[in-house]
Amino acid sequence: MQLDRTHIAIRVRSLSEIGDLALLMIRRYPVAVTRAFFAGALPWIIINAALLSFLPLRIAADEFFTDDSASDLLRYVSWMMVLVVLQTPLAGAFSTYYLGQAVFEQKPTLRHTFAEVWKLRWPLLWVLGVKRLAIPTTLLLVFRIGTDADVFIDFMLPWLIVILAAVVRSNRPFVPEMIVLERCPLRSKSPHVITLSRRSKGLHTPMASELGGRFLTVAGTSFVLVCSVYYSLIWVRGIATSNWSTDLLAMMVFIPLALWTVAAFSVVVRLLGYLDARIRLEGWEVELAIRAEAIRQFGEDAMNSQAASSRRGAMNRPSTPNKPAASPTPPPTTEEALLVSDDETDETAIEVEVRP
Repeated sequence: MQLDRTHIAIRVRSLSEIGDLALLMIRRYPVAVTRAFFAGALPWIIINAALLSFLPLRIAADEFFTDDSASDLLRYVSWMMVLVVLQTPLAGAFSTYYLGQAVFEQKPTLRHTFAEVWKLRWPLLWVLGVKRLAIPTTLLLVFRIGTDADVFIDFMLPWLIVILAAVVRSNRPFVPEMIVLERCPLRSKSPHVITLSRRSKGLHTPMASELGGRFLTVAGTSFVLVCSVYYSLIWVRGIATSNWSTDLLAMMVFIPLALWTVAAFSVVVRLLGYLDARIRLEGWEVELAIRAEAIRQFGEDAMNSQAASSRRGAMNRPSTPNKPAASPTPPPTTEEALLVSDDETDETAIEVEVRP
């Protein structure tokens, strides 16, 4: 992996530039947005159809569009929107990994992508599935199949879930990237290991207000895009067949298709926002250049072995009054680039700490 050779320029960007770059990324990597994303979304698409298809079928069975039909339509759209919003981070895990590798001029295959993400299935399911309400909400709707509408459960509860999810995501939007790309563990007995909660707090807290504003902007734009995609599909079918109604096909196909299409785009925007946050807070462009040069000079294996030798030597070397004490041992999960001059082999190595 060439860390200083990327397909996109590593620099600070505004939200409008991130949106523009997301469109270019979709054109550059269509596999990540189509095959990789919809491979992750396909199980959820099937589950959602099984949970909510009785509502469009009941509407289509009515001879006239009554108040009950309108209630079922609103119920269907509300729950479908909530499910897609909650399930998108899990569905986008494959495309997140694929794009994360492709940025550094890697060419991952879908088989390799699926294998790597599969290793992280339990952290993904727990954090993005259970704690972020995707799986509990899905289980709730299992018990609502075939039932009549309830004012609280079917009309108030979806909006409460959306508001709760919005609050959590606006404060911690990059948790999927931390799990898939950084492989942060959920917990560790060692105090030196950077767990997911520590990493999330360190990256999100300094940009809390800006991340909240970006989330609201992206959410509003996504809603407009969903409406645009849906009515574009209605328009194309209307021109071709003179059928402009919201019939069974529109409810069962067009509405989910519009939601998942925009969801795929939002995953790319979120990944680019994650890169931008690291560039702003961590000077990532400098870090990547130093790390890439160290790997070219010494090799990744040699670099790691020298780092281990340096740590052991620092721990065993006794301190004297005339010589400063050895620097503290860095965390074992931190990679180091040891830069040693040829004519100063007796001098202490300069350790440049680089976070993975």
